[in-house]
Amino acid sequence: MKKRIVIISEYFYPNNRTDANLLLDISKKLYEVNDENIQVICTSSLNGKSELSFLKNKIIRLKSIKLNDNNLIARIFKFLLLTIKLSTKAIVTIKKDDRVLITTNPAFLVPIISLFRKFRKFEYTLLVYDVFPENLGAAGIISSNKLFYKIVKKIYDWSYSSADKIVVIGRDMNDVVSSKTKNKVPITLIENWCDINTIKEEDKSRNKILNDLKIVNKKVFLFAGNLGRVQGIETLLKAASLVQDKEFVLLFIGDGAYKNNILDYIKTNKACNVFYAGNFPFSRKNEFLNACDVAIISLSKSMYGLGVPSKSYTNMASSKPLLYIGDNKSEISLLVKEHNIGWTIEPGNIEKLSALIDKICIESNNFNIMGKKSRKIVETYYSKDIILNKYKKLYED
Repeated sequence: MKKRIVIISEYFYPNNRTDANLLLDISKKLYEVNDENIQVICTSSLNGKSELSFLKNKIIRLKSIKLNDNNLIARIFKFLLLTIKLSTKAIVTIKKDDRVLITTNPAFLVPIISLFRKFRKFEYTLLVYDVFPENLGAAGIISSNKLFYKIVKKIYDWSYSSADKIVVIGRDMNDVVSSKTKNKVPITLIENWCDINTIKEEDKSRNKILNDLKIVNKKVFLFAGNLGRVQGIETLLKAASLVQDKEFVLLFIGDGAYKNNILDYIKTNKACNVFYAGNFPFSRKNEFLNACDVAIISLSKSMYGLGVPSKSYTNMASSKPLLYIGDNKSEISLLVKEHNIGWTIEPGNIEKLSALIDKICIESNNFNIMGKKSRKIVETYYSKDIILNKYKKLYED
């Protein structure tokens, strides 16, 4: 009988977060390849949904904690409580020789599992979605020059180095994690993916969001997703104000720490070319992903190697060209340039960004061609079946 695989994560089905959906698909694949010998520990409640039939009696759902995720103190307190819950259950659940797969959410769980492994021998694989605490420095939450940061970084460098295997989701992340672990741990690159069977291109002229906002005939650039600290929202707003093309519109969809900044900007600049359409559940993905001509992916330069926006693949699946604003050596920048499916620019220069947007607007006849190519690249390299087979291989070795 194959050794049991234990997956531990804060987020799982039926949570609609991207990482929860990805882990659901990973668990299905590992259930198939591991003779159904699998256990999941999470803090996502069913909230009235039916339990997954294939995980019946194989999933432990701990009570979640609801606090304001946009409040930093509340988030830290929440992570501490969730970590205590997950680590306590993990300690009593994990057996010798289990194959444990944990993610970097919650981040506080990583050093605890690494320490626990010193007392109970099991195989430990770390799936890295965010690199901690470097992501806190990049977000400006804590200075990397502070003694506290340096101590925490040493703890997490050790924790990452304690894994048997590490999975990263981008080439830039591979660079950062290799440095973090001093090349002591085998690292496997397994990109994120999207379900090409459920995400489709739809006729822009019939899009309800665009028609309701009366911008369906504009050249719509969409930023959809987390409106957070490292997404360069202020830069996008300032650049939008400098764009000369009268048909250009910047549309935001989503939620996050900078949502109110966007709403304040729109309120202050009543005749502006910026719109906010609200936050939509992922069940309406085809509606909001198709509410544009160009999809914007943006990360601050300090985020190099610390995260890969998985929405890039869903934007591509909806046949949209990408405007990537971020480090030119980051995963999505490399992807856009290698396959010629959009435009890339380094963050920080508002004038250059606005000029690029004007240039893109002039090339609007190419939107459809680039969009079709985006879809083809996802089908060829980033479909669910292709990427999940990499996880299959990881656990067959």
